[in-house]
Amino acid sequence: MNTELIAQTWGAIEDPVAFVKDFYARFFERFPGYRALFPQQLDPAHLDKMVQTMALVARMSEDRRVIAPHVHKLGAAHKPYALAPKDLANFKAVFVEMLGQRLGAGWSSAAAKAWDPAFDEVIIPLMREGGAG
Repeated sequence: MNTELIAQTWGAIEDPVAFVKDFYARFFERFPGYRALFPQQLDPAHLDKMVQTMALVARMSEDRRVIAPHVHKLGAAHKPYALAPKDLANFKAVFVEMLGQRLGAGWSSAAAKAWDPAFDEVIIPLMREGGAG
Protein backbone atom coordinates (compact mmCIF):
# COMPACT_ATOMS: atom_id res chain seq x y z
CA MET A 1 0.00 0.00 0.00
CA ASN A 2 1.39 3.39 -0.98
CA THR A 3 0.76 5.17 2.31
CA GLU A 4 3.10 7.99 1.35
CA LEU A 5 0.98 8.89 -1.68
CA ILE A 6 -2.24 8.50 0.30
CA ALA A 7 -0.93 10.85 3.00
CA GLN A 8 0.43 13.25 0.40
CA THR A 9 -2.88 13.56 -1.45
CA TRP A 10 -4.94 13.95 1.71
CA GLY A 11 -2.44 16.47 3.05
CA ALA A 12 -2.76 18.51 -0.14
CA ILE A 13 -6.42 19.25 0.62
CA GLU A 14 -6.27 22.86 1.80
CA ASP A 15 -9.61 22.93 3.62
CA PRO A 16 -10.64 19.38 4.59
CA VAL A 17 -13.99 20.46 6.07
CA ALA A 18 -14.94 22.24 2.83
CA PHE A 19 -13.81 19.15 0.93
CA VAL A 20 -16.09 16.93 3.06
CA LYS A 21 -19.03 19.30 2.51
CA ASP A 22 -18.41 19.19 -1.24
CA PHE A 23 -18.06 15.41 -1.08
CA TYR A 24 -21.46 15.04 0.58
CA ALA A 25 -23.07 17.42 -1.92
CA ARG A 26 -21.77 15.27 -4.79
CA PHE A 27 -22.59 12.02 -2.97
CA PHE A 28 -26.21 13.08 -2.45
CA GLU A 29 -26.44 14.39 -6.01
CA ARG A 30 -25.14 11.12 -7.43
CA PHE A 31 -27.01 8.86 -4.99
CA PRO A 32 -30.06 10.78 -3.73
CA GLY A 33 -31.40 7.76 -1.85
CA TYR A 34 -28.73 8.25 0.82
CA ARG A 35 -29.87 11.80 1.61
CA ALA A 36 -32.69 10.54 3.85
CA LEU A 37 -30.15 8.82 6.11
CA PHE A 38 -28.60 12.13 7.14
CA PRO A 39 -29.89 15.20 8.97
CA GLN A 40 -31.01 18.03 6.71
CA GLN A 41 -27.99 20.07 7.81
CA LEU A 42 -24.80 18.16 8.42
CA ASP A 43 -23.50 19.41 11.72
CA PRO A 44 -19.87 20.45 12.18
CA ALA A 45 -19.23 17.49 14.49
CA HIS A 46 -20.22 15.01 11.75
CA LEU A 47 -18.03 16.78 9.20
CA ASP A 48 -15.12 16.86 11.64
CA LYS A 49 -15.48 13.13 12.38
CA MET A 50 -15.08 12.34 8.69
CA VAL A 51 -12.09 14.68 8.40
CA GLN A 52 -10.45 13.04 11.42
CA THR A 53 -11.18 9.53 10.14
CA MET A 54 -9.72 10.23 6.71
CA ALA A 55 -6.69 11.94 8.24
CA LEU A 56 -6.12 8.89 10.44
CA VAL A 57 -6.45 6.55 7.46
CA ALA A 58 -4.11 8.73 5.40
CA ARG A 59 -1.44 8.60 8.11
CA MET A 60 -1.89 5.07 9.42
CA SER A 61 -3.63 2.94 6.78
CA GLU A 62 -0.93 0.25 6.89
CA ASP A 63 -1.19 -0.18 10.65
CA ARG A 64 -4.62 -1.73 11.10
CA ARG A 65 -4.02 -2.16 14.84
CA VAL A 66 -3.97 1.60 15.26
CA ILE A 67 -6.97 2.46 13.12
CA ALA A 68 -9.13 -0.65 13.62
CA PRO A 69 -10.75 0.50 16.89
CA HIS A 70 -11.76 3.83 15.36
CA VAL A 71 -13.10 2.38 12.11
CA HIS A 72 -14.84 -0.50 13.95
CA LYS A 73 -16.62 2.10 16.09
CA LEU A 74 -17.64 3.93 12.94
CA GLY A 75 -18.92 0.69 11.42
CA ALA A 76 -20.91 -0.07 14.58
CA ALA A 77 -22.47 3.40 14.43
CA HIS A 78 -23.60 2.66 10.87
CA LYS A 79 -25.00 -0.79 11.72
CA PRO A 80 -28.65 0.40 11.78
CA TYR A 81 -28.30 1.35 8.12
CA ALA A 82 -27.33 -2.19 7.05
CA LEU A 83 -24.74 -0.91 4.61
CA ALA A 84 -24.01 -3.36 1.82
CA PRO A 85 -20.68 -3.58 -0.01
CA LYS A 86 -22.23 -1.55 -2.84
CA ASP A 87 -23.02 1.31 -0.44
CA LEU A 88 -19.41 1.49 0.69
CA ALA A 89 -18.22 1.22 -2.92
CA ASN A 90 -20.45 4.17 -3.82
CA PHE A 91 -18.89 6.19 -1.00
CA LYS A 92 -15.40 5.25 -2.19
CA ALA A 93 -16.11 6.13 -5.82
CA VAL A 94 -17.37 9.61 -5.01
CA PHE A 95 -14.63 10.23 -2.44
CA VAL A 96 -11.84 9.35 -4.87
CA GLU A 97 -13.53 11.31 -7.66
CA MET A 98 -13.75 14.38 -5.41
CA LEU A 99 -10.10 14.04 -4.37
CA GLY A 100 -9.11 14.07 -8.01
CA GLN A 101 -11.31 17.04 -8.77
CA ARG A 102 -10.04 19.01 -5.78
CA LEU A 103 -6.36 18.29 -6.43
CA GLY A 104 -6.52 18.95 -10.17
CA ALA A 105 -2.99 18.84 -11.59
CA GLY A 106 -1.76 17.35 -8.31
CA TRP A 107 -3.80 14.21 -8.95
CA SER A 108 -2.61 11.22 -10.94
CA SER A 109 -3.70 7.72 -11.83
CA ALA A 110 -1.10 6.51 -9.31
CA ALA A 111 -2.80 8.59 -6.60
CA ALA A 112 -6.19 7.15 -7.51
CA LYS A 113 -4.76 3.63 -7.41
CA ALA A 114 -3.12 4.32 -4.04
CA TRP A 115 -6.52 4.96 -2.47
CA ASP A 116 -7.92 1.62 -3.72
CA PRO A 117 -6.22 -0.55 -1.07
CA ALA A 118 -6.89 2.07 1.60
CA PHE A 119 -10.59 1.55 0.98
CA ASP A 120 -10.65 -2.07 -0.23
CA GLU A 121 -8.23 -3.54 2.31
CA VAL A 122 -8.68 -1.24 5.29
CA ILE A 123 -11.68 1.11 5.47
CA ILE A 124 -14.37 -1.11 3.96
CA PRO A 125 -13.38 -4.36 5.71
CA LEU A 126 -13.01 -2.60 9.08
CA MET A 127 -16.33 -0.82 8.65
CA ARG A 128 -18.02 -4.13 7.83
CA GLU A 129 -16.37 -5.85 10.83
CA GLY A 130 -17.56 -3.06 13.10
CA GLY A 131 -21.06 -3.21 11.66
CA ALA A 132 -21.22 -6.99 12.10
CA GLY A 133 -20.23 -6.94 15.76
